[in-house]
Amino acid sequence: MQGVEQTLASGSDSPGNGGGGEQSVQILVPNLETASDDLEYLKARIRIEWLGTSTFFLAHNVELQEGGHLEGLIAYRKALVHDMSISPYDPSLRIDISSVDSKLGFTDTGAANAHRAMILIEAALKVNTFLQYPRNLGVLVHNAIGKRLGTDSPIIIAEEMTSLQLQAYQELVNSLLGCGALWDGLVQVKAGLKRFPRDPELLEMQGELKTAFLARHNGLKELFDNERDILASSRTGKIYQKKYPWMAQDMYIRTPGLLRKVNKGLARHGICEVKAVVFGPALQSPKMAMENEDVGPLGMFAARDIKMDERILVDHCVTGISDVSPAKLHHCEACHAALVYPYMAPSDIIKPTCCKSVAFCSQACHDTALAGYHRVTCKKSFDWLFQDQGLMGKDGCGARWRAIMFLRIAAVLLADAKERGKKGEPVVHPLQHPLVARMAANYPPADQVQPEVSHDWQHFENVVAPTRILMQLGINIFTDTNWTPEVIQTIFWRVENNANMGKTNLTGKEIIMVNVNPNYLFFNHSCEPNVSWHGAVPSGDVSIKWLEGMNGEILKPGCSAVWCIAARDIKKGEELKISYVGNPLGSGGDGEDEDGRPAKRAWLEKWFDRGCGCRICEEENIEIDRLEANELEKQKTMEMESDL
Repeated sequence: MQGVEQTLASGSDSPGNGGGGEQSVQILVPNLETASDDLEYLKARIRIEWLGTSTFFLAHNVELQEGGHLEGLIAYRKALVHDMSISPYDPSLRIDISSVDSKLGFTDTGAANAHRAMILIEAALKVNTFLQYPRNLGVLVHNAIGKRLGTDSPIIIAEEMTSLQLQAYQELVNSLLGCGALWDGLVQVKAGLKRFPRDPELLEMQGELKTAFLARHNGLKELFDNERDILASSRTGKIYQKKYPWMAQDMYIRTPGLLRKVNKGLARHGICEVKAVVFGPALQSPKMAMENEDVGPLGMFAARDIKMDERILVDHCVTGISDVSPAKLHHCEACHAALVYPYMAPSDIIKPTCCKSVAFCSQACHDTALAGYHRVTCKKSFDWLFQDQGLMGKDGCGARWRAIMFLRIAAVLLADAKERGKKGEPVVHPLQHPLVARMAANYPPADQVQPEVSHDWQHFENVVAPTRILMQLGINIFTDTNWTPEVIQTIFWRVENNANMGKTNLTGKEIIMVNVNPNYLFFNHSCEPNVSWHGAVPSGDVSIKWLEGMNGEILKPGCSAVWCIAARDIKKGEELKISYVGNPLGSGGDGEDEDGRPAKRAWLEKWFDRGCGCRICEEENIEIDRLEANELEKQKTMEMESDL
């Protein structure tokens, strides 16, 4: 199957992070259309869920399935998972499953498994020992290899380690190529060639990576004038957001029990509630889910009549982060409120007795943190996460935020798991914890062979950082099956689809805050929203009313809460909707986007195929269809005239 030129989105698929989805460059990428002229025929012959996340290997994966090789690879992968449960410290098994994942097109987990294999190998070679957990990891690897080979000979084991290190580099670089992480691939292949300078496979992949990277970089120079935007887009990988078919499917659902738990928390004020929704014709009704079934898409609804300008929700959270380390003591570790004068008097700052690297704005935040997530992060330094912002797009938000947010979410989950263990309660899988389970990712339709949108992916942020975080938090990633690469990436998908972002300038410089607010995330989008919202105070110039809570109390400036306010009178039972893209019309001189409505519509492609279904989007769709029909008619006329 031949590769042909196809457009690959140059910027992020999320608003304001390196360009809109309508911008593209030409690089060498497989085009699925070469696999079959009849897409419906193709759908009948392949298992779409096994086509993988790779934007580069899609055509190859179709060919693999048409060749009848899928079932064998699925069975082999299952066997490898079983073998890893028996011998978790043998790098060869991680390398093999990395190879299988890449063949299946799941090159993101392929890269993660190759990275885990490299950790094992480097632990045995006493390289990068800061990554070792458990502490005797190197010894465990030596023992595992010796047992497999049936020898205690240091020479034989050393030769095997050398061979495995080369294989790990090969699989890692191949997976990074499949993820479109061309710069990351060049970095890793350089490291591999320093150790194995004559390896033909690494040399060949280095050439492929250079060719693709230069093509992408040159194309981006035609689109962007800003060097920072070119750098961010050229060094960012792209993969499809897909479910992992080998993972238990109940990990992907939201149950009626979870919905009841969410609404119990909202019932205190009785203003809004979460219910199932249908994205489609208005006459359809949501399907009633049985217990332990998926309730489907959810939305926020008015539980009573709501007056214009009434506060609907003030959503607090401990999952608010920025690129400023809590160790600088500039903000509350729990709610992120500013701890600087004049917003907080030094005498009012609460400092815990357990460590000196954090501070809090109130006793309530102190108690919340020490009863929860801080118990697993206390006295552990994560300053390495904040040394670099990572790749940055137009809004200045570095890619590193994903890893920083993962640290806080993982800490919340692990603290809860310890508490449940003390009570003798069963362990809850990370994806089924209420904090994570309430979030939904944005997967393409199940019958879509080639997703229309790809998503940002970086080797450090998506693989290296979360792996190191878990090891620092005391998780044995080689034996704990709750924290596999596919679980980690699924958490990333959910967070990226539900996080909100805001800028604040309270501590002397502008910082980007990113929050996951547990109830705000249920609001759906409309280009004609009936709810307005805001997050962190942008500066000290705003009115004090900006900070009013549900009961008139004043919240701390800089905190991670989100305020949702009625933009008009709303009737009981009406769905409450916000705008995901600022001013959805892109007009009014708000300075948000000089490209206006077309840019806003392009941003919406992250969530919607043909707009959000509002009146504005539907009218635009009619006009788009009319123009396309006219263009098709012109083409037919020209073809008929040319035949005469």
